[in-house]
Amino acid sequence: MTHDRRSKSGRRPDRRDDGDDTAADRIVDALDRWPAGMHDLGEPTIELPHDWPPAVVDVYLTMGGGRLFGDTIVLHPASELPPPDDHGLTVCGTLDEEPIWFDRKGRVWREDPDTGDRYIDGTALDRWLLGAIEAAALLFDADGEFAEDAFTDDGELTPAIAMARARAQVKRDGKAPGPRWRLARLLATDGELAVARRELELVVEHAPMLAWAWLDLARISERLGELAGALDEARAAADADPAHEQRGYFLAEAARLAGIAGQAATQLELATQALALDPGLVRAQTAGADDRLGEGDVEAAAHLAALAKALAPRDVTVLDLVRRVEAARVAGEN
Repeated sequence: MTHDRRSKSGRRPDRRDDGDDTAADRIVDALDRWPAGMHDLGEPTIELPHDWPPAVVDVYLTMGGGRLFGDTIVLHPASELPPPDDHGLTVCGTLDEEPIWFDRKGRVWREDPDTGDRYIDGTALDRWLLGAIEAAALLFDADGEFAEDAFTDDGELTPAIAMARARAQVKRDGKAPGPRWRLARLLATDGELAVARRELELVVEHAPMLAWAWLDLARISERLGELAGALDEARAAADADPAHEQRGYFLAEAARLAGIAGQAATQLELATQALALDPGLVRAQTAGADDRLGEGDVEAAAHLAALAKALAPRDVTVLDLVRRVEAARVAGEN
């Protein structure tokens, strides 16, 4: 355990006395507030690759990796990091047991567990780490025990704590799309649609290639009854990354919205593009709808059935599916 080697022991040679603290200084201060045993920090090292970005170097000159708040945040020692992968990303640790990477600019990347897409979670490792520390701190009380209001009986984060954690990271790194994207999704789940939309607009402003964020924006606009905006945003999702493997699906969502908006020609155009990219889309949506019906999730089944109908409005199998979904919805209301 090496946490008390810092300010409490007086050994902070890089500590400034003029109040102009660096992000690394603030990281150390944030960790020093906790009881011994909360953090296990490795000794700093100067033996670092010469081509590492400054933000990464600053962190490793401050701590040689470590485990913070148990295993909530893990930074691997510099000597254990592999070379960058084919995308120029170096895996350097975990947050909440999910991997984190840094790129050649020092930005932090994470992976969306639902889609598998990677996205920028921090504009610099030192700034990201400070926000992650402040977010992790919300899980614990002053004695280092789990806070009573942090988790539900099922062991999940409470909505309030999840929201507060996202806000803590947004506060420290406002231009990073990842934390703001999480915050927007939580706000949408909580029914704060207008606020969620404003947050998502900032997300796509800073990360216009984040296709799923565009689609989230389209879904909120649809819920607000703003179909023209929803259609534009769904098309933006499809155009955000022309090589995205789900581009056909994004076009299908746009086709569905065009149909709702009464734009038959646009619906046909988008459906044709979607099926050219992914001829199996109709079959995939109908199979998914059948699965959701079997699980009793009628709303999810209805959405997938609507996607299939937007792509193949005269398909007998699709029309039968739509009838079965509607019958299940009516039965659920009675």
